[in-house]
Amino acid sequence: MAHSIRTCATRPAKSLLWLLVMTMAISSGSSAAPLPTDLSTIVQEELDRVAATEDQVRYRGQYAALVPLGTPAARLLLTMLRNEDLFIARRRQAANALHDVANTELIGALHQTMEDLLLEPWVETEVGLMLARLGERQTLDRWIGLLRRITDPPPTTVTLAEVLKGLGTLGDLQFRSADLAGASITHQRRIGLMKDLIPRVSKRLQPALTDEMLAIHYNLACCLALSGRVDEAFEAAQISLLSSTIRITMVEVDGDLRALREDQQWGEWLLQQRLLHQSSARDLEEPEPKEKQR
Repeated sequence: MAHSIRTCATRPAKSLLWLLVMTMAISSGSSAAPLPTDLSTIVQEELDRVAATEDQVRYRGQYAALVPLGTPAARLLLTMLRNEDLFIARRRQAANALHDVANTELIGALHQTMEDLLLEPWVETEVGLMLARLGERQTLDRWIGLLRRITDPPPTTVTLAEVLKGLGTLGDLQFRSADLAGASITHQRRIGLMKDLIPRVSKRLQPALTDEMLAIHYNLACCLALSGRVDEAFEAAQISLLSSTIRITMVEVDGDLRALREDQQWGEWLLQQRLLHQSSARDLEEPEPKEKQR
């Protein structure tokens, strides 16, 4: 989640035309062009576009431009996801795109992927979530059940770290499987536990934990916005911007926060946040008065 960004509507017209032509070719079964090569080029181009313009966020529908390419594109993306010779960033992009593109025709291939005994854990998670989105929730439900054995009991001093880690994973799985209510509750519980923890740890650890706790509000804001709880989402997003890892540009492009940008208070809210953070940046840059300098 980094880099400055432009709006997502920057794809060149030539690329859009090419995508339309290739979609028509796929639908009609035309053999006028070498489909595998051209399909790969189109997919790679779209991955490059998103990497250049929206690399700091991930949201549903981010790769909607690839959806018309259907199963051929989905199979290509699955191959990229499993290709350990590719850079990890590219493979994660392929996974994100596959969440948008995968259809029921891919279920068999996804099950075969899950049977690979050497499958990397993060890839297994992505594939399990894809299967859940396609109606095959058995694996995801088993994971959530195992996590709840850790997170549901009241935490103790011994188990608190494990509970917090479990809540982070649980919230991610819930959100990405469209359980927005469950994810909101999980994020709020994690925030509450961290608020209780921070004053009790050494001062050396407090800044990093506080920063992490503030950042969780961004995930909460996404849940709230998608649930139609816009005012609460604005509040959570504002708190998240106090974290060093969350930037206003993320709120400006994240598809999960579209409801904020479409709300009548967006313009004023955005201006206030920019002014606030510009002021904070100036305060950090200003030197201390000479009598206080050492």
